[in-house]
Amino acid sequence: MTIDLGRAAEPSVIAVRGDLDVHSASALREALQCLLGAAGEELTVDATAVRVVDDAGRRTLESVERYCREFGGRVRLPA
Repeated sequence: MTIDLGRAAEPSVIAVRGDLDVHSASALREALQCLLGAAGEELTVDATAVRVVDDAGRRTLESVERYCREFGGRVRLPA
């Protein structure tokens, strides 16, 4: 799993790529909660490039989505 921390055109977009599974789920949750807690503006988590999501990954995305909503952010999920 890779987390890209913003782009020049969209600095408040965090892009997540790769596999979101039992091995990477907790690292993603912790990283995003730290970023969301520190962000003073809306933050978007773009998970459309995630290839594989197991149950742990799904629960993490749901948890992060709830956390994002609390801070006015959102999560874009893969199709």
